[in-house]
Amino acid sequence: MKASNRERVELHMLTSLARSQRALCRIIETIADQVAVSEELAVHMAENLKTISEYQRSMIQKITKQSPRQRRLGTPGKPWISKNVARGSSPTHD
Repeated sequence: MKASNRERVELHMLTSLARSQRALCRIIETIADQVAVSEELAVHMAENLKTISEYQRSMIQKITKQSPRQRRLGTPGKPWISKNVARGSSPTHD
């Protein structure tokens, strides 16, 4: 497959995944009230959303050829802030 064709296919797949994400958001918003009332429905929806999410994650990893990041447990470090930002100074413009 030519590089340009491959890029076009990958772009199409990424666009499809983005559409799928938007659709999932709409579904979640639509059923949020019903899930709040029914614990059984909430568990069922959580399982279905997890399955869809895992499928999407594997698709994006195949497209981008990136391996999944490992989640680290422990205490997070201090946030890194630039010294210029911490002092409240802004860069000078010449």
